Amino acid sequence: MGTINSAIALVRNPAKFIEANKDTPTTVSAIMLKYVAVLAVIPFVATLIGNLWFYALFVPFGFGLGGSLYAYAFVAAILYYILDIVAVYVISIVIKMLAPTFNSTADQIKSLKLAAYIYTPVFLISILYIIPIVSILVILGVLYGLYILYIGLPIMLATPKEKALTYVIVVVIATFVIYLVIGAIIGAATAAFLIRSFAYY
Repeated sequence: MGTINSAIALVRNPAKFIEANKDTPTTVSAIMLKYVAVLAVIPFVATLIGNLWFYALFVPFGFGLGGSLYAYAFVAAILYYILDIVAVYVISIVIKMLAPTFNSTADQIKSLKLAAYIYTPVFLISILYIIPIVSILVILGVLYGLYILYIGLPIMLATPKEKALTYVIVVVIATFVIYLVIGAIIGAATAAFLIRSFAYY
């Protein structure tokens, strides 16, 4: 619950939370395991539940292709969970590498903190994946995450305010490329799983 409380505090007042925690001693493993991995459980569980009941509308459990579809739901949810965590770490590397270009502090821990903060509203609102038809609203979490990045760069990495917007845009482009790769990996992995599963029918 400490992680959830921290996430809620961040979303309620990003500037205050980031300012209060920018110099808090921590480690890469602590951020990844005690914060990111915990919050990433929300989209994992929501995606799994959403997919399971969605498939249940069309295929009776354990009948015909039902078993394969339900197994597919588990595989896809697990892949998304792992790759969500990896994405946060990769984005932190991007933020750190770009820092000198924007006269910012190239600090690994602070960059990772900021990457985790960016994803926080996305993880929280991903509970909507339980109802696939409204999952498009997760885009609101993405937009709020960009706002957190924008206000967090000057606080966390001492980015000049006049360079913050450009910094955000470049990070967004890098994130888009990363998610294309993630999508390709998940698509290839799940397609291979389905092909093998359906081969039994």
